[in-house]
Amino acid sequence: MTSIQVEDLSDVKKKVTFEVPQERVLEVVGAQYKDLRKNAQVKGFRRGKVPLNILRNYFKDKVQGDAAKQLIEETFKPGLDEQRITLVSVLTIDPEAVEEGKPFKYTAEIEVPPQIEVKDYNSLKLKKYVRSVTDQQVDERLQNLRQRNSSLSPIPESRGVATGDHLVADIKAETDGEPLRDLTVTDYHLELGRNFYLPDFDSMFEGLRPEEDKRFTKTIPEDFPRKNLRGKTATFEVHLKEAKERILPELDDDFAKDLEFDTLDALKQEIKQDIQRMLDLQTKKELEEQIVDALIEKNEFEVPESMVDQQIDNIMNRSMQNLAAQGIDPRRLPTPTDAQRERVRPGAERTVKAALILKAISEKEEIEASEEEVQTEIEEKAKQMGVSSDYLKDQLEKNNMLEEVRAQLLEDKTYKLIQEQAEISEQEPPSDEPAPGKKSEEE
Repeated sequence: MTSIQVEDLSDVKKKVTFEVPQERVLEVVGAQYKDLRKNAQVKGFRRGKVPLNILRNYFKDKVQGDAAKQLIEETFKPGLDEQRITLVSVLTIDPEAVEEGKPFKYTAEIEVPPQIEVKDYNSLKLKKYVRSVTDQQVDERLQNLRQRNSSLSPIPESRGVATGDHLVADIKAETDGEPLRDLTVTDYHLELGRNFYLPDFDSMFEGLRPEEDKRFTKTIPEDFPRKNLRGKTATFEVHLKEAKERILPELDDDFAKDLEFDTLDALKQEIKQDIQRMLDLQTKKELEEQIVDALIEKNEFEVPESMVDQQIDNIMNRSMQNLAAQGIDPRRLPTPTDAQRERVRPGAERTVKAALILKAISEKEEIEASEEEVQTEIEEKAKQMGVSSDYLKDQLEKNNMLEEVRAQLLEDKTYKLIQEQAEISEQEPPSDEPAPGKKSEEE
């Protein structure tokens, strides 16, 4: 029977020493030589007839290595299970040499989850910002819908181009009589007022009509991306080839019907409900952030580094997936640097701590997620994604992500329990917070 000794190196690290009895070592080594003898090829001997002493001379190192590997594989996990040790990661395994007639010893340094006795989670003081949908928010959403469903039409003959019009133009640029190829373009598309070509360049088109030309000079700004052009005075010749204005649909029942709503009021009601869902989700996230902040402050414990590193990997992988969704091939990007990983480490550590604390609370409170609740959650997610629940469940099972759904349900139920036991004061939200769906400039 394997002898096991456990030494605590820290709250999340252990040194485990295994000693396999010599009888088992002899069995494994003997079996290794027996299998080797069947196929070993040594000059002067027929296959399967090589004497044992010759095999030892030729293959001793291989047999010792294979035997050590086998002995570790058959004793490591069962030994941890016997000691009721939950493994997070293996840091090192240091085996001694396998010798016939002697026990085989090896040591492993491992990481384990911290033992958390969560305290002070049932009397938190939380702030809840109460948000209601405003008419302005509904109107802004409607105007965005009008923009997305607008059309372009040639501008009236009675006027020249103005801000917001969409133009197609040829632009020639030169300096000191020499053409500037970097700034000379044909069939250049621009929306007047955006100034994508050069700062304050679009204003030079104002008042022009299709097929008209204009010549003017401008100084290229000092912060222009192309260093060789910075500060130069250039002469521009523009020829306006086409000008169209954006025509917005009327805000009426016909517009709503185009969007598959019976009336404009029905569309407004759907918009209002959607914005309220976003506001409620924002409030929910804020409460959860407050809970995490309070629990981390009240419960200090060490976090396994491998769990933090895994969370950093998750963050980096999500970033790559976002780039891929934008049409950027992640394989053409450099591997994230150590500095980039360190920048996200504090957030990754916070996420790991939050998950460990919530798990400890759910276990203490005996919170569970039933199969019916998991199925309901899958059906809701499938509905949002526009796929069948059977398809989504199959994909989750294939990618070993079904337990993630259960874990998220447990977290949600744990957050709910904490909020039910908390002292929550309702307040007006900050007056300068961004509108739902928008980010502040600092973000």
